Amino acid sequence: MKNTLENIYNYLGFLVCLSIPYMTQAKAFANVGMICLFLILIAIFDKQKLLEIIKNRFFKLFSIFLLFITLFTLFNFTFFVDFSETRKIAQIILLITLFLFADDKRFLIYGFIFGVFISSLISGINIINYYLNSFELLMLKTSVEDLFVTQRLYLGFFIIISVILLGHIYQTSINKIQKHSSLLLIFYFIFMLFLISSRSALIIAAVVFITTIIYQFKPLHSLLLLIGIGLIFSTIIFTNKNLSSRFLYSEDSVRSSFFDKIKTHEPRYDIWKFSTQIFKDEKPYFFGIGTFRTQELLVSKYQLMPIEKRKNWFIERNFNTHNQYIDIVLSYGIIGLLIFMIFIKELITFFYKNIYSLNLVLSLILFLFIENLFHRQLGSFIFALTLVLALSIINSKKPT
Repeated sequence: MKNTLENIYNYLGFLVCLSIPYMTQAKAFANVGMICLFLILIAIFDKQKLLEIIKNRFFKLFSIFLLFITLFTLFNFTFFVDFSETRKIAQIILLITLFLFADDKRFLIYGFIFGVFISSLISGINIINYYLNSFELLMLKTSVEDLFVTQRLYLGFFIIISVILLGHIYQTSINKIQKHSSLLLIFYFIFMLFLISSRSALIIAAVVFITTIIYQFKPLHSLLLLIGIGLIFSTIIFTNKNLSSRFLYSEDSVRSSFFDKIKTHEPRYDIWKFSTQIFKDEKPYFFGIGTFRTQELLVSKYQLMPIEKRKNWFIERNFNTHNQYIDIVLSYGIIGLLIFMIFIKELITFFYKNIYSLNLVLSLILFLFIENLFHRQLGSFIFALTLVLALSIINSKKPT
């Protein structure tokens, strides 16, 4: 009976990971899956396994971070208004535990890669059809959201995670079919990365590629490879209309200064500028002002924007800080950020021994600079899954 439940648990984990790219449309499925995993976990509960998870140093540090946030919101009398974010951070603890209890982590890996493959394939077909029907080489902003099954920002990040996982499979597998399939999928995902024109994903991919080259090759070979790839990457950006528009704002012929173009076209410029102003005004040097108050102050800043259309767009979207580190320092103060950064340092130290695990963690750390994962349920799932997959690669000893 226990073996049957463990098999069901693995397959259910596969389905949950497969559904992650579609959580915006099917949030209920992920929630039901998580509840089912929890119920099966109770039935197959292994005390020794739970103790191993709890003893993990980065698990302890993240639990301390959660404890600090909970106590802070209680003492700051913001527990109920900040509960939504606190719950999502607590959910990460639960999800890490649920994912780690899967006996065969390959179910999680294959489920996630397959989910990203389907999402990217449908999105890619939509983009190609858009180009063929519109005879335009530049995706209009009004059309972008309709083309993607998964939001472009997240799809790009998911593709990077998939490529890293496929790289590990390719290197460790002794099955020729699996090796060739992994290599084909890597090339497919790299092509999709350029097709969807995700700036953040391409930048993160470049960092991952650089760390891999430095890790794998001698200094001279690394330098030559980096120069060669840098030239290829620059050529693609300058010659591809979509990438040129997104990286260099080439469509803006009115402003000559690149900095002026960033100020005009990049929402994060205003968001981070207002966030900095809030930090100066509120002075959350040791303890923060809570997530609800932070968002409230951001909206009040948006209302002061001089251009009516831009102001209404910011308010309607209710943009958060779009930077997890800024959000933590505003919401929980420098003490909260310090605890979180100790956790980040522990991740890098722990996963440094394996390039694939390190790249998974580095990708996550970099993604936190442009997105608040703790504000979204999808963020909780991908944060927990990335850490668990990085840990499973470190712990894997036998070839697949």
